[in-house]
Formats: sequence, C-alpha cells, structure tokens
Amino acid sequence: MKLQRPAWLRIHITVLHVHYAGALLLCVMNLVLLTRVVLTWNRVRAGDAAQLRQHEADYKAVMLKTKPLRGLDKKIDIAKAAQSTLYRGRFSANYSPVAAELGALAAKNNVLLSRVQYAQGKPDEGLYEVRMDASLSGDYAPIVRFINGLERDKIFFVIDSIGLSGQQSGMVNLRMRLTTYLRVADTVSPTSTAREKP
Repeated sequence: MKLQRPAWLRIHITVLHVHYAGALLLCVMNLVLLTRVVLTWNRVRAGDAAQLRQHEADYKAVMLKTKPLRGLDKKIDIAKAAQSTLYRGRFSANYSPVAAELGALAAKNNVLLSRVQYAQGKPDEGLYEVRMDASLSGDYAPIVRFINGLERDKIFFVIDSIGLSGQQSGMVNLRMRLTTYLRVADTVSPTSTAREKP
C-alpha cells in the first residue's frame, strides 16, 4: 500500500516559483551590499574630514612659519638702504677723517695723542677693519672725557683695550688700542699714500 502525503505537503515547484526565489535572493543581496556601501562611505567621509582638518592645521602652521618671509624683497631693499646710510654716516672712505677726528677730540680735551699706528685688515661686507695703537698723555679727567668722546663720536670707534704705561706728577700715560672701519670704496692705506707722494 502506497502512503500518500497530505495535500498541504504537496508542493508544486514551478518556473515562476524559481524566479520569485531568485528575485528575493537578489533583493537580499542588494540590501546587504547597499548597507556595506553606506557604512564604507560613512567611514571614508569621516576619514576625509579628519584628513581635511589635518591638512588645514598643516596649512596654518606653514602660513605662520612663512609670515616673516612675506615681502622679503622689500625688506631686503629697505635693509640695504639702511646699511648704505649707516656706512656713509659712520664709516669714512679714507684715513684722513679718522685721523682728523682723533686729533680734534684730543685737542678739545687737552690730551696729547702720539704715535698712532694703523693696521688695515682684509675687506669684509664692504668694510675694512682698521686697528689703531695710540699713546695718550694728560690729566685723568681730560683723558676720561676723550674716551667718552670717542665712544659717542659720529665716526664709529671701538675701544679694544687701555693700559697704563706710566704716571708722572699728575700726568697719566696710557696706551690705547681701538678699532674703526673704512668703506671699501676709495680706501687708500696710509703706506700706499706715502709711497705715491714724490
């Protein structure tokens, strides 16, 4: 005897049923893929925002670092003009104004200035360094005024050292070493000037 299935268990699978099942499976797969795309897009967008914030911070840092360099060409021109003005105002082009200024300061302060020896260095940055070695004689107060006048003078003098070389009846004898600078243009050393004279 053959057992028969109940009617509700009898399933008739047709081609239409297969198509419905395939369509449902495709919908589920699309839904899963769409969810994954949305989640990935959110992650990428969050990463892009963080990366954009990082780039903005880097840009601001670079702008702060380069701020002093803005208008550098104009600043260089201004600095060159200021340097030229300083050189013309404080540095002579030859020895005679330097010697004349030393003599005028000594005469003004009643100080005897003798044996001034000059040594010229090599040119650097448009200037020659000129080292001077001089002997001074006079009372203490006039010598102090002379040194003060040197430090305040229009011509740039740097006092390197002062040494006491003797003292006699209120007179002080000093040896002073000082430095000044001459502009490179038209500078003639005292030795070459002496040689040029007949």
